Formats: sequence, structure tokens, C-alpha cells
Amino acid sequence: MLKKTKTSLLAGLFAFMCMSIFCCGTLSAQQKASDFFKNPSKEKNILTSLFDRKNDNKKRKKDVKPFTLAGEAGLLTTTGNTETSIIKVAMESTHELKNWSNRYQSQFLQRTNTVIREGEKVDINTRRLEISAQLDYKLLKDSNRLFVYAEYDDNEFNRLRDQATLVLGWSQVMWQKDRSQFRYSIGPGYSHLLQDRTDTRIEEMIVRGTVYYNHIFRNDARFVQTVSAELGEVISKARTRSSLSAKVFDKLAMKFSVDLIYNDNVASQDSVLSTQTSVSMVYQFF
Repeated sequence: MLKKTKTSLLAGLFAFMCMSIFCCGTLSAQQKASDFFKNPSKEKNILTSLFDRKNDNKKRKKDVKPFTLAGEAGLLTTTGNTETSIIKVAMESTHELKNWSNRYQSQFLQRTNTVIREGEKVDINTRRLEISAQLDYKLLKDSNRLFVYAEYDDNEFNRLRDQATLVLGWSQVMWQKDRSQFRYSIGPGYSHLLQDRTDTRIEEMIVRGTVYYNHIFRNDARFVQTVSAELGEVISKARTRSSLSAKVFDKLAMKFSVDLIYNDNVASQDSVLSTQTSVSMVYQFF
């Protein structure tokens, strides 16, 4: 029964990703047709129209920053019957080159519980370190790409240690406008992990898919939605991350994010579904 539920959940997730890709491609084509026929008088000269759009694309490319770096920090403390503190530190960077489009992410979480043992206060620390990078190589058409993805995740919260994933595959930018972007990537790879509670090590080939959507509102608020899934004979996990950030000052923003994580490789006494909700400050270095 659990195996059927797991397979259905992941199959549904991949179906959602495929439907999103199909719908976005259809909407993009309809939008292009609408733009062309919206004002016939303006679009009479097709050559002029194409030339103007090329200039617009060049202008957009000039506006794209070649390198960005943002740092994120959050802190939560509780006192009273229990003393707990949670620290979150994260970094996110993008690097646009002529032939490459690269993205880097890292996150560190630490929860400290203070308990009293034999009349003395003792701190119990639980940590999670997550690092990932995706390198996209642009083909003849910039939106079509080959990618390599690498991830390392050492998670003491759900007792899954030394999780590592390496994936090679196909990536495509379905659309990229001034204020929005939609892309996906999918490919085969290799993954391994150590289930710390039972001292079980799992290694196998997997298929990994990711969908990414980014939208910037007119007031410079930013919404980001990411859905990813990994499926193998034994390994199966999925993650969705939704975040909304709003500028406080020129380079400082407040960010609210919610993560839903499904991982079927935890020990039987642990929950397969976990959530992470956070409010943090983000500083845009570049």
C-alpha cells in the first residue's frame, strides 16, 4: 500500500511538471501571436517589426546582470518551558556567461535545544548543510541547454546523512521575459545516502526532474516556485519550495518561504513528509 502511494505521488508530480511545460509552451505561442496581431498598423512592415524585436532582445540581454549574489539570514528563539533557537543562513548566486548559465545555492540550518540534565544546562545541536549547483551549457539556441547538476545534503533532522546526487540531462527555458521566467530540466543520474538511524547505505541510478518559475511584480516583490523530484528503484523523494520576497531598502528584502519535502528513505519510525517555514532577511550583494 505504501509503495503504491509513493509511486502515485511521484507519478503525479512528474505529470504536473509535464503539464506545466506543455501549457507554458502553448501560452507562450498564443502570446506571440496576440502581440503580432494586436496592433496591425504597427506590424505592417514585418522586417521592421523583426528588427525592432531584435533590438529589444539585445536591450534585455544588456539588462541581465552577469553575476548575482544574495545572502539570507534568519533567527528564531523560544524561552519558557523549553529553550530553543533556530538559525538559518543561505546563499544564492547566478552566473551568466556567453555559453554557460550557472546557479549555485547553499543553506545551513542549526537547531539548539537547551535541556537540564543533573541540574546543569546542556545544549543539543541538530544541523543541516545543503549545497547544490547546476551548470547549463547553451546550445545553438540559447533556450536549449545541456546541464550537469550536483547536490550534497547532510541532514541530521531526519537522520539522512551524506546524501549526494549527480545528474546529467536536458534543460530548456520555456520563456524568459522582463519580469518572469519558466524553465525545466530532466535527466538520469546517480544518488546515494546513509540512513543514520539504521546504518543503511543506499546507492542507485535515478531520474531527476525540476521545474522553476520566477515572477517579479511591478513593486519589485518576487515570487519563486520550484518543484523537484528524484525517482529510483529504492530512492524516491520530492520537494516543492514557494517563496515571496519584498524589498525593504534598495538591497535589503524580507523573504517568506515554505518548503514541503517528501522523502521515502527515512527510517520507519520517522515521517516521510516534513515542512519548513521561515521568515528571513535577504541582502543583495551584486
